Amino acid sequence: MALFRWILLLGGVLLIGGVFAYSRGWFAFRWPWPKKAASKAKLEPEILDSPEESDAKIEPPVVAAPEITGQSMVVTVRVMPQAGSQFPAERLILSLRDAGLAHGKYGIFHCLDEKLGTRIRYSVASLVEPGSFDLTKLQDSEYNGISIFMILPAAEDGVLLFDDMLQTARVIAKAIDGRMVDESGGALSVQRERYMREEVIDFLRRHHQPQNDLIS
Repeated sequence: MALFRWILLLGGVLLIGGVFAYSRGWFAFRWPWPKKAASKAKLEPEILDSPEESDAKIEPPVVAAPEITGQSMVVTVRVMPQAGSQFPAERLILSLRDAGLAHGKYGIFHCLDEKLGTRIRYSVASLVEPGSFDLTKLQDSEYNGISIFMILPAAEDGVLLFDDMLQTARVIAKAIDGRMVDESGGALSVQRERYMREEVIDFLRRHHQPQNDLIS
């Protein structure tokens, strides 16, 4: 019985001593099994795109039309205001957009390929150098005419491209009460349109690009 009391007393002393030593920081108690490592994803801050980057629209780059070389043919028609007047900038720009043209490279308007969305088919420039349109000054600006032009050889049927460009010019001219002329300022009569179309066909034949033979 006395031995049992001594054992209890010794155990109590050891327990009190252990508690005292732990409180003094003389040793640290550790579990026999390792703690589960924290997830790396929770330790490192998550990198997110800034609101400006996430909300911004990434627009496809506009690929320039074929470069003009000694072997190129530039086909041009113009839309001019009635005598003694000019085109109000806001009305003109609206008519260009309504015709499906997009403001882009060089500050002018372009007809883009519907499938690719980046290739320029033909373009519209102001007759005032350098030909660009200032979209920040629509209220007080006026234009004395526009030039609609295409460059051959093209990456599509050149004759159909000419017909489409001419139709777009008609749509714009009607919308802004303009008159169509050729690159020399002469009236664009039916006969003149046919002659220009024949010039396009002749050019394509001489450059081995018959109608419906598309350039890759």
